[in-house]
Amino acid sequence: MEPALIAIANPVRRRLLELVWDAERTPSDLAERLGLTRPATSQHLRVLRDAGLVDVRSQGGHRYYTVREAQVQAVREFLEGFWGTRLGALRAAAELDHRRPGKRP
Repeated sequence: MEPALIAIANPVRRRLLELVWDAERTPSDLAERLGLTRPATSQHLRVLRDAGLVDVRSQGGHRYYTVREAQVQAVREFLEGFWGTRLGALRAAAELDHRRPGKRP
């Protein structure tokens, strides 16, 4: 799970995941859409691939990337399990602190 969490910590890689979620895309297409160089895009894609978040398919000299939904779902379930009740408790504590007399908004 740690490689996947490290991979999605980067905003460029999160955007790449969004772009390959519904459609296969080539590194050149992704680089153009994000305004990145092809080497930088390939480096980010390699991190996502090594983390198991994207699949790559070769055809006719081109590589096509798409999201690996099962792995992304596993990350989501992990985060929901980790944060599920904790976020609610944090919100309740923050709201309670905010309502205390003498506290500034």
